[in-house]
Amino acid sequence: MADNDIMKDCGCECGCTLEIGTVINNDDTVYECELKGDASSVEETLTYYKEEAKKADSSATVSVTDVSVGDIVVKNVKIQFSCAAEKIIFQMRTKAV
Repeated sequence: MADNDIMKDCGCECGCTLEIGTVINNDDTVYECELKGDASSVEETLTYYKEEAKKADSSATVSVTDVSVGDIVVKNVKIQFSCAAEKIIFQMRTKAV
């Protein structure tokens, strides 16, 4: 295989060469986070995450576990995407990296 053929499958935009498969793990389809704060801000962020998840993948599923303590609302959020690319799109849109 010629060097030019190899480069078709690699990224080199940042001055280095890396095969895309080493950056994106196809099995990495679940985004998990903990939202913590007052009830209104947590609900606002959760609603935003749900909307953005559906924009990235209409079949994304969101599950939430409440573990609130006193006045502090804590929600453990798990979003299942169909593929890793959709998870990455969600993270980039929400800057939730």
